[in-house]
Amino acid sequence: MSNFGRRTWNKEEYAAGLHDKGPQPYTENELRQLKAKYTDYNKLMQDSIKNLNQRTLQTNVSQYKKGKQFGFYCDLCDLTYKDTLQYINHLNHKTHELKFNSIFNEDLILNKRDNDDISTEEFEQSYKELLKDFVKENSTRTRQAKQAKIERKSTPTNDSKSEMAQLMGFQNFATSKR
Repeated sequence: MSNFGRRTWNKEEYAAGLHDKGPQPYTENELRQLKAKYTDYNKLMQDSIKNLNQRTLQTNVSQYKKGKQFGFYCDLCDLTYKDTLQYINHLNHKTHELKFNSIFNEDLILNKRDNDDISTEEFEQSYKELLKDFVKENSTRTRQAKQAKIERKSTPTNDSKSEMAQLMGFQNFATSKR
């Protein structure tokens, strides 16, 4: 500090680059762990939704997402999300993919398939299978069978034919169970 209360700067420290207190580069072990964690998408989704619909009381939670706080933490982007929907949206977002690319120098999505690579025979075969399934599902015979099943469930049966039930007025009540 100077005599007037102003801060003085250490020029040698600034020139040496010690002033930068930003994120430190990852070690080899940390890089391997992060890469293993974020490349197995199915495992990542299962881990992130295993505590779904559970509530935890928390106090004094800030609204800022930067840094490690209570919630779902992304190690690559240094962000915390309060619920699984935001966290999964972040994992699928372009910013997360760009951060992964900048750290590991490779794509997050390994199985990219271009539509030009699909042969016409393969496309026609998949189209025929989809069309066949659609016709099977929506044919008149299956539609009629489904309607008959629904009608059977909805028609009431009148099993109580006793004289006492008629006197008490129970013949108007019906059940849909058979």
